[in-house]
Amino acid sequence: MSIVYVLKRMAPISVTLAPRDPPAAVVALVGEHDTYSAGRLENELGVLLDEGRRVVVDLRDTEFIDSTTLSVLLRARHRAEQSSLGFTLVLAEHDYTQVNQLLDLTGLGSAFPIFSTLDEALSAARSGRAARAA
Repeated sequence: MSIVYVLKRMAPISVTLAPRDPPAAVVALVGEHDTYSAGRLENELGVLLDEGRRVVVDLRDTEFIDSTTLSVLLRARHRAEQSSLGFTLVLAEHDYTQVNQLLDLTGLGSAFPIFSTLDEALSAARSGRAARAA
């Protein structure tokens, strides 16, 4: 009997610390993110929020997220809001991606402040924005 292990390549998660005050971090998700990478994303976001950093999640180069990844983002946003820290998303407005589709289909796009540029998202996160303006 032979056992074959399929090793799935980890999807890249890049964390960049923006040096201005208040401290912010940009978490860029590249490629496909599912249950396999959700734990790592949750850990990264948890560390950043524990450090009191505002968080911007850059989804411009994300090809796919599943419901587990979306749940991680929702929990992190909620935690940021409870701690009065900013939490924003960046999605390119000229492309309608799978991420846009998932947010639209679930109705959860309104749960996040979403910006089309990194500068706008950083500015909003630094001002403490974690929920969409009413």
